[in-house]
Amino acid sequence: MIWFTILGMSIITFFNRFIFLAKGVKYKVGERQKRFLGFSGLAVLTAIWTPIVFQVSYAEHVQISAGTDYLLAACVAGALSLSNVSSLYVVVLSTSLFFVLRSFVLPI
Repeated sequence: MIWFTILGMSIITFFNRFIFLAKGVKYKVGERQKRFLGFSGLAVLTAIWTPIVFQVSYAEHVQISAGTDYLLAACVAGALSLSNVSSLYVVVLSTSLFFVLRSFVLPI
């Protein structure tokens, strides 16, 4: 069953990329789809940092298991994402803050 799921997700991913990148396929993205796809960068960014900061223990409640440097950088990334800053700037600024906190301010 897992192999069918992996195969199905691979096929879906391939055809999604093929439709947008193939020269022979004449497909125009409408305004509503462009607006909807504008949120995909923020969704992916949130999907990356959330499991790092919040880890679920099934025996207990959700706990913050990462250090202060992770939490502060994640809060900055979330705030910048909500303020409609470019995703590239969000990644660069929050990663830079994390490394400054990790290296100089809050050494382990």
